[in-house]
Amino acid sequence: MTDITMAPGKLNVGAIFSQAFATFQSKLLFFVFAGLMFGLPGLVANGPLLLIGILLTLAVGAVTDILTVRATTGPLGADAGTEFVPAVQAALPKFLPVFLTSLLVWIFVTLGLIVLVVPGVFLAVMLTVSTVACILEDRPPMEALKRSRELTRGNRWRLLGLVLILLLFYTAAGLLGEIPTAGIGALVAPVVSAAAGGLLGVFGTIVVTHTFLELRRLNEASAPAPLV
Repeated sequence: MTDITMAPGKLNVGAIFSQAFATFQSKLLFFVFAGLMFGLPGLVANGPLLLIGILLTLAVGAVTDILTVRATTGPLGADAGTEFVPAVQAALPKFLPVFLTSLLVWIFVTLGLIVLVVPGVFLAVMLTVSTVACILEDRPPMEALKRSRELTRGNRWRLLGLVLILLLFYTAAGLLGEIPTAGIGALVAPVVSAAAGGLLGVFGTIVVTHTFLELRRLNEASAPAPLV
C-alpha cells in the first residue's frame, strides 16, 4: 500500500497579523519593555562599530526573542513591572542555542544576498521560523534550521509576502533616524529610530511565533494547540 502525503494547508497572512496585533495589545507593557531593550544596540550599529553593533543586536535579540516567544505562547507578561526582570533571568539558560541559531540564519541570508540577492531572500523565507523552533521545541541550531525548512515548505510564497510586509515596517522605522533635525533633535532622532525599530522587531517576533504555530498546525494534525 502506498503512503499518501497530504499537502500542507495554506497560511492566512491576514489572520496571522490580526493575531499578532491582539497579542501585542494584550501584553503591551511587557512588549514595550522588550522592544526598548532590543532597540538599544541600534544606537551603536554604525560606522566602525558596525560589526560590534550586529553581534550586540543578535545577542540582545536572542534574549528578546525568548521573552517575546514565551509571552506570546503563555501567560508571561501580564504585568511588565513585576515580571520583566525575572523573565530575563529565566531566558538566559536558552541564550546560547538561540543566539547561535540567529547567527547562522544571519550568516546564510547575508551570504545569499551577497551572492545573488535572490538566494538570500529565499533563505530568509525558508529559515523564517528557525529561532521560534529553537525556543519552543528546544532544538539545537542546525535542527532548528532544518525544522523551519520543513515547516515552510508549501507556504513560501505567502511567507515571502509576510516577510516583505515586515521589511516595509522596519524600513519605515529606519527612516525616522534620517529625518533632518537640528540641535537636540539630531540626538533624539536616532534614539526614536532605535526605539521604533526595537518595538517593530518585537512585533515581528510575535508575527513569526504565530506563523510557526499555524504552520505546525497546518503540517501536523497531531501538533499541540497554541498556548495562548
